[in-house]
Amino acid sequence: MKKLMILMTITMGALSASANAASVTSKGGYEYDKNRLSDPATLNWNIEQCSHLGINPDVQEKLAKLMGVPEVNVRREFCRRILTAYVKGAIPYDDYVQFAQNGSVPPSILRALRVAGSAPRKPQGGGQGDIVLPLSAKMDSGETFKGHTRASRGDGQFSVKSSRRSVKCSGTYDLTDRRPTITLPIKCSDGRTGQAVVTRAPDLMSAWGKVKLSDGSSGRLVVGTVRKQP
Repeated sequence: MKKLMILMTITMGALSASANAASVTSKGGYEYDKNRLSDPATLNWNIEQCSHLGINPDVQEKLAKLMGVPEVNVRREFCRRILTAYVKGAIPYDDYVQFAQNGSVPPSILRALRVAGSAPRKPQGGGQGDIVLPLSAKMDSGETFKGHTRASRGDGQFSVKSSRRSVKCSGTYDLTDRRPTITLPIKCSDGRTGQAVVTRAPDLMSAWGKVKLSDGSSGRLVVGTVRKQP
């Protein structure tokens, strides 16, 4: 997969604090890249690539304060917020050109950096500040599972109930792990174990993936509301 022009331009301009103006893509190229990034897999890949680029220490400190995140998370959060806003059409082409050519930060990019993505959604039940999302899975055996995920104070957990009998399956995950695709261990009350390979949307408010249990059954799962799966 190839890095997009928009990614290279914005990251060079913001993370490196270089005095040299970055090359600018055409408006047609800008719209073409935006369409390509509408695919979640392409967007996640570019966020991941962007998050490994070098960063000027002074810029890192300033961005951490602006975005309200620890310095260690600056690169990934910068890339996630900027590219997500770009896909949503929140950064006009003229603002992109202005930023790339002279380094000045237009209001649209400032707004994108200040929006965490997952923060606007209100908690659904649970403790204060918890984020609860619906979770469902359908196995090739015909068995289905329904439940939820819960993010609370740095910890993540999920719990589902089987459609066939009084069986519950659950597990935990690390909220500090910002990789797009993660593997989650599963334990069920009837003795079955398994794992789920889950790909998360950039805003971390939805996900999709595959699940396999020790009885040989496998299926697909969805968290939140997924508009498009690769």
